[in-house]
Amino acid sequence: MRHEVRKIPPAPRLVRWGPLLARRWPLAIVGGLLVVCGTLVAWLMFLQSGGKPSDAARLDQGPVAIADGKLTLVWPVRPFPDGSLRQQVRYEFRVQGVRLVGGCFLTPGERRVGDVCAVEYLPDDPNRSRVRGGMLHLQRDWLLARFWLAALTLPGGLLLLGWLTGAFQLRQVLVHGDAAIGLVHRVRRVAWLLPEMLAVDYTFRDHRAVVRHGRHWVRTHGELGARLLRMMDAGRYEELPVLHDRRFPHWNRMLLPQDFLPHTPGGMGAGFDLPVGPRA
Repeated sequence: MRHEVRKIPPAPRLVRWGPLLARRWPLAIVGGLLVVCGTLVAWLMFLQSGGKPSDAARLDQGPVAIADGKLTLVWPVRPFPDGSLRQQVRYEFRVQGVRLVGGCFLTPGERRVGDVCAVEYLPDDPNRSRVRGGMLHLQRDWLLARFWLAALTLPGGLLLLGWLTGAFQLRQVLVHGDAAIGLVHRVRRVAWLLPEMLAVDYTFRDHRAVVRHGRHWVRTHGELGARLLRMMDAGRYEELPVLHDRRFPHWNRMLLPQDFLPHTPGGMGAGFDLPVGPRA
């Protein structure tokens, strides 16, 4: 086993970004979806904020015209998030012989379908109207752009940050890590996951000879995965090389010398064919 450790290339080692970015890929997928969906919904909420609120501001500023209207729908009184009680109504009215409809919120009262009401509207745009004393809209948190930014975009961004942190952490181990001999203690299949993965648990001694415990996932389709499968089937566990960070030994990774390619004159064009990093 010691000859396998000696075959690991000396630091600093060249690595490819593909296997690094594959580490904890579910975080990247979930985080990306949350960021995209949250930003899209927030943008839609920002666009709609120019609708009812701006109409209410124009009606408040005036001038307005008054027309006789009639209630066509009356909803029961119900509480709103701001603690107030409001009653939603629909109404119709006529302007120059044209039938128009609208809706708004009123303070609770005894109202029935067919009751007459005074409707105020903008003379230059009669479709912008409300029952006198009513409100065109009630502010709800979920209609604000900042609500969706806080509920979806921010958590998604934190997940993406955690994913990138994991990728840089693994890169630090693979590029500058110290080699040690690790003893495999347990290998098991990870259920309900494609591609098929194995969870490996092992211990090793760091550069201070302190016993450390490590675990991560390994693809079954690979040299390391094949060896771990043979160990699991035989029930006999062997020693395998482990790379660990000198400052933070709990950052570690089990691998094989075959996972590396030697340095070539190509410089940065050459990389190491590294296994996919831990997935969880």
